[in-house]
Amino acid sequence: MRLLCLMIALQLLLGVAAAQNATEVSSANANEHILKKIDPEYPPLAKAARIQGKVVLKATVSKDGDVTDVNVVSGHPMLAPSAIEAVKKWKYKPFLVDSQPVEAKTEIEVPFSLGISEANYKKEQEASNDYFKQEDRCRTLIKAQQFTEAEAACKTAVDLVEKLPGSRQMERLSAYRNTGVALFYQRKFSDALGLYQHELSIAQATLKPDEAELGYAYHDVALGLHGTGDLQQARSYYERAETTLEQAREHIDSAFLKNQYSGSIKSVLLDYAVLLRQSGDSSGADAAEQKAKTIVVRTDLKDN
Repeated sequence: MRLLCLMIALQLLLGVAAAQNATEVSSANANEHILKKIDPEYPPLAKAARIQGKVVLKATVSKDGDVTDVNVVSGHPMLAPSAIEAVKKWKYKPFLVDSQPVEAKTEIEVPFSLGISEANYKKEQEASNDYFKQEDRCRTLIKAQQFTEAEAACKTAVDLVEKLPGSRQMERLSAYRNTGVALFYQRKFSDALGLYQHELSIAQATLKPDEAELGYAYHDVALGLHGTGDLQQARSYYERAETTLEQAREHIDSAFLKNQYSGSIKSVLLDYAVLLRQSGDSSGADAAEQKAKTIVVRTDLKDN
């Protein structure tokens, strides 16, 4: 048994030594050995965020020409996993030293392009960074309940988000929602409603009927209408918010998000109950409150 353990340990050490002694091959030389090259899938989130650039990888190629190990040298974190996944499927003609196949290491560049020139891309990234800095300030002030200061910060974020490409609709949705919140909590209900309606128009144009962000937009418009005293229309939007969020919860796999959506549905129901009671529909309000009580929202779940 002791001898067997020593033999296994020796084999492991030899394996490590072999990996460390893998032959370094230039990128140009390695490119000439490629037999099969798989292009990476462009990550949808990276595309939506208008992220492009190259990912540089360090790959180990076995004696048989298979890629056995890949590590990131540089590149955007949203692009790197897709680049790694693609390169792992590449196949090389074996690298030879003294006519014998050897394990090799080489550097690989995997480009991701949206067809934007480098100059324009740099401008886009600068505009994006300016927006996100302002959005962070807007959110921080809302969280601190400094709504007057938040209003100014959030309105600036709206101005900045309109300088982003037309495809950045989720950022627009967020900017209009945040500004609406800052106004709503100052009881500027009509102004808040206008921003919430703009948020909803973006959500309806860009989101699927069962996406939670659409449900949140319906809820926001319901709150705005409720605040302005338009109880009849508000009732309709509360119902749409509840239905949309229930569909979102049904179609999502994440336990964390299911729990979050449950909390949102509960909030919608409680707000709806207030409206129903104000409208004189006590039985409807009781039913909404009872339904809200049956929804269990856990506090121990974390996003993975």
